[in-house]
Amino acid sequence: MGESPSDKYKRLRQLGLLSVIPMMLAAAPLIGYFIGRQIDRWVGTETIFSLAFLFLGLVAGVRETLSLIRKSEDPKSGPSD
Repeated sequence: MGESPSDKYKRLRQLGLLSVIPMMLAAAPLIGYFIGRQIDRWVGTETIFSLAFLFLGLVAGVRETLSLIRKSEDPKSGPSD
């Protein structure tokens, strides 16, 4: 038989949350790199801050990805009534 409206909403919400992951994994390190590059220009260093902020961006992207995966699997994360 068909799904209830609540089940459809949960599936759409899960799809929306999970579809953000590739963009986040790409954007977070890029943002970190460009922030680090700008700091390198201001301070006058080679690539110290660029690499450090690139790494921090990677960590932030993975951390947020894991958080989104947990949210999508949480059965209590349905619509708030």
